[in-house]
Amino acid sequence: MTTLETGRQPSSPDVVDHPGVRSAEHRATRMSRWRASWRVALRMARRDLRRHKGRAVLVFLMVAIPVGLLAGAATLGATEQTDAADLVTARMGSGQALLQGPVDARVAQAPDPNRGGLDYGSDNAATPVPGFQRDADPATNAASVARLVGGTAVPVMDVEVRWVTGDRRVRVSALVTDPRSADLGDKARLTGGRWGSTAAEVVVTPAGRAKGLPASGSVTFSSGGTASTATVVGTAQALGEWGQPVDVVMPVLPPSAAVTGSGASWIIVDDQPVTWPDVQRLNTYGFTVSSRAVLQDPPPDNALAPELRQQQSFTQDTGRMIAVIGGVMLFIITTLLVGPAFAVSASRQRRTLALAATNGAETRQLRRTVLAQAVVLGVISAVGGTLLGVAGVRVGLWWWVRTHPSSSFASIGLDIPWAAFAILVPCAVLSAVVAALLPSLRLGRLDVIGVMRGQSVSPRLNKVLPVVGLVIALLGGFVVLSSARVGSGGEVRIALGAIALVLGTLCVIPALLVLAGRLASWLPVAPRMATRDAARHPSRSTPTVAAILAGVTALTAFSIGLASDTKQQMATYQPQNLPGEGVVYTGDAETRLAVEAALRDDAGGLVQTPFQVVRPPEDIFAQGPGTAEQRVAFVSAVPAGCTAETSIISSGDNQRCVRLGSQAYDGNGQIGALPAAEIARRLGLTNAQRRAVEQGAVAVAVTGLADQPVLRFARGTFVMDQNAYTATKVEVGRTDELPVVRVDRRRAVPGALPGQAGALVTPETAKRLGWVTQQESILLRDPNGAISRDTEKQLDERVGDGGGLQVERGFQRYDETVMRVMMAAAAFLVLVVTLISTALAMAEQQTDQGTFAAVGATRRTRRALAASQSMLVGFLGALLGIAVGLVPGIAVTYPLTSEQNWDPSTGTDTSAGPFLEIPWQPLLLVVVGVPLLAGLLSALAVRRAPAVTRRTA
Repeated sequence: MTTLETGRQPSSPDVVDHPGVRSAEHRATRMSRWRASWRVALRMARRDLRRHKGRAVLVFLMVAIPVGLLAGAATLGATEQTDAADLVTARMGSGQALLQGPVDARVAQAPDPNRGGLDYGSDNAATPVPGFQRDADPATNAASVARLVGGTAVPVMDVEVRWVTGDRRVRVSALVTDPRSADLGDKARLTGGRWGSTAAEVVVTPAGRAKGLPASGSVTFSSGGTASTATVVGTAQALGEWGQPVDVVMPVLPPSAAVTGSGASWIIVDDQPVTWPDVQRLNTYGFTVSSRAVLQDPPPDNALAPELRQQQSFTQDTGRMIAVIGGVMLFIITTLLVGPAFAVSASRQRRTLALAATNGAETRQLRRTVLAQAVVLGVISAVGGTLLGVAGVRVGLWWWVRTHPSSSFASIGLDIPWAAFAILVPCAVLSAVVAALLPSLRLGRLDVIGVMRGQSVSPRLNKVLPVVGLVIALLGGFVVLSSARVGSGGEVRIALGAIALVLGTLCVIPALLVLAGRLASWLPVAPRMATRDAARHPSRSTPTVAAILAGVTALTAFSIGLASDTKQQMATYQPQNLPGEGVVYTGDAETRLAVEAALRDDAGGLVQTPFQVVRPPEDIFAQGPGTAEQRVAFVSAVPAGCTAETSIISSGDNQRCVRLGSQAYDGNGQIGALPAAEIARRLGLTNAQRRAVEQGAVAVAVTGLADQPVLRFARGTFVMDQNAYTATKVEVGRTDELPVVRVDRRRAVPGALPGQAGALVTPETAKRLGWVTQQESILLRDPNGAISRDTEKQLDERVGDGGGLQVERGFQRYDETVMRVMMAAAAFLVLVVTLISTALAMAEQQTDQGTFAAVGATRRTRRALAASQSMLVGFLGALLGIAVGLVPGIAVTYPLTSEQNWDPSTGTDTSAGPFLEIPWQPLLLVVVGVPLLAGLLSALAVRRAPAVTRRTA
């Protein structure tokens, strides 16, 4: 009362609207009154928060929890998705640029070639670099690169070697560079000792120390199967190309080391920056350039090539669309979650507001009083939730880096997504204001006399609004489903349809409460009174139902998407081996040595069969730009109507010809080599078929090729065009026609063909035909049955760092733990919302509770009444949440589980999906279990003796 009277301004002639008078003084006076009114309202809101700390904390949690989760997710995503600024130090240290290449063609690149796009013009040859030798190592070419760019060119490369310690061969990442030639800053910073000067000297980092490498003394490294001893001469901090800490720093490239980065690169150390014109000039020589100056101040989009400009625009539009849709969904969910608190708060303040009205307060002043609380709480909750979310991510990353020193987060600072927060925080504040706006609008119909007498009756139900809401909800659901089926380009329509669906459903809730009250006549006393009380006070019950609806809707949509994705994976799952049998992937020579050592000591009585594939030792797709031209061996099946040249690599119109061969990586196109007995066992061949395989036949399971009596194979060499990814300069050395043993894949046991094999021959046949083979894995089986889990665990511990061990046990559902966590979180959220809303409603009903006790209601009756109120809003909100959540849940299955495939046997595109799976059991568990638990807790919370007050008739 005092505050309201203090805030009122006495009327004066200056503020009376005189006809035709619109002076500046008059407008200024009205603005000053508006500001004064809001100052009073905000002051009252602050005092009310201090007076009712418990309610303020509950509202804070309702807003801060979803905001904090989204803020934490956005911060973690921004930190994990490193941008160019984050990787400048990792790529070039204190240098001005990083050069990679050169390739044979001119390059068109974006400011950040690793993210903005890269294009090679195969028809536009690059200018040769003076003095550059393609067959030489990066150190030899450093001088020619430095003359072209200016400054000092320091060669760098990320490789992988093995540390041999006892019978273990531990995988070790290494940065190959010589920091003595120039200071690389944090890219490679010495912390003790000195830098290595020869191939026999290395420097160890903290990540290497975490793996067990010594800080001094001798170590043995192996690369390409060749071991060498080196001396640790110092310690340092060093980063790989993508920001991950490396284990050792080597001055010289080890022989046959596995390159893990982008290949040969040079850091340009100079005082002068590498500008965008410099980058474009170097592109003409075939170099890809990451420039510090360009990354910090990128050129405008019109300076990029048209095709790269389109990629940049698509990336930016996608990011904006994700931010807008995320903000809209946050706004809806937060508004619904916080709605009950403001609705009950407005109800509890009815007497105070009525007193203010009797003292001359206008309706707009009363509304500002309610909205001011939402503004204060909304700002505090939004900012506090964002800070808590960021702090949680910071603490989590600190713990992760402490326990995982080799993590890339160790070199990347926390990236705050200010743009996302600029949408997140205002949406959270706006949601709180909107949640308070609805009850504030009803203050225009405030019955002052009734409120002062302690009477509170909600207005009669609007019979038109539920019908309109139902129509809007149906139209919104139709828009969501139809837009999802259309595919790309419907994101905005989906967002608008989802909003219409939710708002339409909210308009129906009061009618459902009234309908439930009319149908409650057959219920016992307590449920009947609770149902009718909810029907008489829809302004108090509707926000609670809406809050529960929001939580269950999100749960339903997410669980349907997760279950449908699992169903798709189950339907499309391809076993990699026979049931109960295992495979250890060996890969390169170093991995093969490590696996063989582990199996030799701990084979556990398993039968081991090496599995070889017909493939050259070189990985043609891993050859980086700038590598010297080399001839690669190939073996390919030549289908009818195709030639050997068109049967090597799939590109353009020859896709139907590349069905089986050493470069047929799509589907099951590889040729495997196994002993005849193993082929017969796995494929269930007859004795005659086994003899045919022993005599040189090929067992084929590829559709369209398995039905032919003989199959022609071509063997030869070719040169890979790294720009167009096509086979050039093909030389066919030999062709052979092999008898075909047909494998019916419909009858064969799933997983009988290991790896990506579509055909099998014996090693003797491959050797006779001159086919080059490489060992890909070792097949394991237990003669007594399936490999036990104990044996699998023991082997996995031995070969885990050397090669991947996999035992085929059929499709394993990965989302069970995720589903349980998600259901528990959603159930907890719904439970908290129900309990908070019930507690606030029960606090408002203290007078009614006293009346019930005065007329003889026992504690058991009052507990039953409280439990019935919680269960009613819980059941209704959960059922509506499932009904609403089905629409976005079904809609998300279209883009999530639909896929387009190409059938090489027919040369046509095939489609699969969408797959739909609705997890009814866990959803019904939430619908039934949570309201029952909420009812039980609400009943236990009823105190023994309520305050009995005098009630007037």
